[in-house]
Amino acid sequence: MAVMDADTGKLLNYRQLMRSTKYREAWSHSSANEFGRLANGIGGRIKNPTNTIEFIFQHEVPTERMKDVTYGQFVCTVRPEKAEPNRTRFTVGGDRINYPGAVATPTAEMLVAKMLFNSVISMKDARFMTMDISNFYLMTPLDRYEYMRMRIDLIPPEFIELYNLAPKVKYDTKGIGYVYMEIRRGMYGLPQSGMLSNKLLNEWLTKYGYYELPHT
Repeated sequence: MAVMDADTGKLLNYRQLMRSTKYREAWSHSSANEFGRLANGIGGRIKNPTNTIEFIFQHEVPTERMKDVTYGQFVCTVRPEKAEPNRTRFTVGGDRINYPGAVATPTAEMLVAKMLFNSVISMKDARFMTMDISNFYLMTPLDRYEYMRMRIDLIPPEFIELYNLAPKVKYDTKGIGYVYMEIRRGMYGLPQSGMLSNKLLNEWLTKYGYYELPHT
């Protein structure tokens, strides 16, 4: 999940893209869109912001949760078939999340999936449909908030200015500035996101006759 430089053949991660005079503008725009999607929009470009994250001061992190503050990282890729081909996704460092409940999500066995696909291709005139619910992870409420911090120099200037993040920057002993975020809805990388999204989807679909088969 990196971006290949067409001239050199090298794979570039987010930090390298942001340092490059060749790529900085395009990927700064892309990451600003991602922050806008997770927050409350950016420059009118995001139709449905998700209010997944809220930028806060460090002292607003509950004292008992300071040990749970995790990191975030960017994943970049080029998807020419998409309306927004330069794709940036901001993910949570899930290895530092200490979620107290169960996080496993029930899924069908591989054998069940293979039987389904084989039945479709083996049946004359059969049709198959699948659906993707846009931003479903990002719209799922959490049963408890999580906390994350990010270096301020990795956030696009456009977003810093619009959300007035400068006063919220906290500097460490090395002079590196960080901003803190409260995660209020499901987000990529959170270990509980899949379980909570699955639970919510089940609640909605059950109203219309959906049920899970216990043996699969």
